[in-house]
Amino acid sequence: MTGPHPPGTGPGPDEQLDLRWLVGLMAANTVAAVGLFGDIVRHLSIVGVQTGDDFLAGWHLVLYGGVLGVVGVLAGIAWAEGPLGPGRRLPSATVGLVVLTAGGVGDALWHEAYGVEAAFPALVSPPHLAVFAGLVALMVAPIGALAREPQPLDRARSAIVAGSVTSVLLVITLFTGYLTPLIGGSEIQAGAYTEPLVATSILDHDTARGLAQVLWFATLSSFAAVVVRTRLAPERGTWTGAFGLLGLAPLVVTGFSALPLTIGLLALGAVTDLTGAERRPHPLATGLAAASMWAAYFLVIGLRGDLVWLRELWAGAIASSFLAGLAVAGGIRWIAPPRADVAPRVGYPTQGDREGAPEGGRDGDGRGRTVG
Repeated sequence: MTGPHPPGTGPGPDEQLDLRWLVGLMAANTVAAVGLFGDIVRHLSIVGVQTGDDFLAGWHLVLYGGVLGVVGVLAGIAWAEGPLGPGRRLPSATVGLVVLTAGGVGDALWHEAYGVEAAFPALVSPPHLAVFAGLVALMVAPIGALAREPQPLDRARSAIVAGSVTSVLLVITLFTGYLTPLIGGSEIQAGAYTEPLVATSILDHDTARGLAQVLWFATLSSFAAVVVRTRLAPERGTWTGAFGLLGLAPLVVTGFSALPLTIGLLALGAVTDLTGAERRPHPLATGLAAASMWAAYFLVIGLRGDLVWLRELWAGAIASSFLAGLAVAGGIRWIAPPRADVAPRVGYPTQGDREGAPEGGRDGDGRGRTVG
């Protein structure tokens, strides 16, 4: 890391962002995600609206620590590359920090006026949704920075992709706690209600929620994987690491009873890796990965003796997750520009283009060739 560039200048489009900034940003994002995780669990355990100011609540402090880490990274980039450096290098993080700060201030005012939200209202209160939007923008910033670099991803940068995907999915699943399978087994409202794991309750209401959770998570995980793989080619093992890390969350919340979810997420990551880490996978492969998670989950639930769904239900849930992954990947494949197999990104000049020579995978005019 060097001093600022001369005024009016900055890094060229082919210059990689210093790995230390990316590691620092991912670490700060991870701390913020952990703080959010603890705070959401705290809100879900509250019975009724609580009065008083909780601005300095313990998990809030962890969240703020992560945000301050992001501020430090952006300040460091501004020092190294000039005041426009953060916006040029990490525009998503810059915008996310502004939105998150505004949401935090609004949240403090909301709590002062209306009290602290309890249970699921905490997931949809306006200031919390602003915090959510800001956090998602922070979490995707490392992925966006890597997607703008023309160089292939090495192992370290692939690990940053894995950590960032985990953080993004964790934040989204926390804020959609009313529709995520990852809170199965959790006690809601100080133990007044326990959310059942998918397929472990015979009640029609729980069955309907379970089917919705399967469909939602298959859609979310497929979208995350396909979008990233459309623009980046992380090394093999990235997705096993990303979904495996996400699988730790239910274990932390509910303990060993959530092990089937962890195993299912590991299966999802492994199949995602096996179906093509170096090129954009076929939609059928994405559907297969989504279905593998729930096939592994139902297998473990069944071996444990907790599976109460009829064959039509659990088999239909696996088929539904396959169709969700297929639809998401097919839609993105149709509307998104593909990544050339010989380059990690489309639309950025390679060395051959800069020297005026055509290069494999590109037309003679230097534009990215469409790969169907």
